Amino acid sequence: MSLQDRKEAFSLLASRFQNKKVSDLLLEHEISTSLQKWLHSSVFMYVSKCLPGDELYLDEDSLMNALVKNYDQDKIPNMTPNGMLVPKKYIVLEYNQLVRSFAAIIDSLNIRDLISSWHIPLNLRFKAGEVNQSNMGRHHPTEHIHSDSWAGESSESVTIQIPIFGDIKNNHVSFYDPPDDFEESWLGPRPSYEDGSEIADRYSKLNFVPNKGHIQFSDFAGLHASTRLPNAGPRLSIDTTFVIKKPNDNRSPETIHKWREGERAEPNLLSNLGSDSLLYFPHGMNEFVDSEGGFKHPSNLKVIDLS
Repeated sequence: MSLQDRKEAFSLLASRFQNKKVSDLLLEHEISTSLQKWLHSSVFMYVSKCLPGDELYLDEDSLMNALVKNYDQDKIPNMTPNGMLVPKKYIVLEYNQLVRSFAAIIDSLNIRDLISSWHIPLNLRFKAGEVNQSNMGRHHPTEHIHSDSWAGESSESVTIQIPIFGDIKNNHVSFYDPPDDFEESWLGPRPSYEDGSEIADRYSKLNFVPNKGHIQFSDFAGLHASTRLPNAGPRLSIDTTFVIKKPNDNRSPETIHKWREGERAEPNLLSNLGSDSLLYFPHGMNEFVDSEGGFKHPSNLKVIDLS
């Protein structure tokens, strides 16, 4: 698929809802107040259940302070080195509610018919104000400039990010535009994000800081990286991906790492959670999945059919 094909598909996506065009492969949309409230309440409930104790945190400051305190004391067992708050069996209902609130945002944009499949499960991610240096030696730290295709996801995808709480101004995701001579061979699984550094050097950083209360869409031909400015505070955000349908869809077979093949969902699944299906995670807080060097999601996901 050519860069022009990607831009045309992205343009069709952008035509469905009001947005700010940052580049031909990156846009941002302001989420309505009512949908933000639903998302925030879902985040409050889910994250509170991830923290020790029985307290329910119902405002941004108390939630972020509790996250920082327990993160510093290494008391959040379901948090990965990259900051994912991995769903477990004790928080299944709260997680499904979180995903439903996210799906309501997507449904408001009138793009479901443009989605071929979702990557599941979506991630709620905490990023402390300082880089976890022990994480930088791993295969896929998000602080390295990267494409999620390098970790085995389909190169036909679009990344979604929603900055929710925290210091988004100083702790956010930076985006990079591809050069005109972009090649599809630059995408696809790599042993580590650092193995793509020569490709990343060809990209141009965009002068853009994501806004809280907004949702960002970026095509996989673009790259991104977690960024922290001096004296940054923590942040909490959602990220996931979907395979986008292309105009005149004559695509070659998707390049997905074999360990990612079980992480796909039909376009309607997220919107129908609770009525037709349920995302279930049989592992307890201290049970872990081998992520195979970052090529597999660290959750143990089972999709339960309720129909």
